[in-house]
Amino acid sequence: MLPDEMEAEKNRKMILAQADEIEILKKNVRDLQEQYRSALIHNKTLIEKVTYLKERSNFSDVESHYLDNSIIVEREEV
Repeated sequence: MLPDEMEAEKNRKMILAQADEIEILKKNVRDLQEQYRSALIHNKTLIEKVTYLKERSNFSDVESHYLDNSIIVEREEV
């Protein structure tokens, strides 16, 4: 094999490896986008439930403030 052919073969293998890596990264991005979308939907549902429960409850201002702060702390811990 001539040196030019060896260089061409080396470059071809490198390009194929990069193409495989690009496909893996594209799949990872799709998976992460789906996870993010699911998390947004889940968060929206939780916020709606909290809002509903707060509206149905007769909490005092102090209890309501504590409930709001508890939710924020729980979100930060996750």
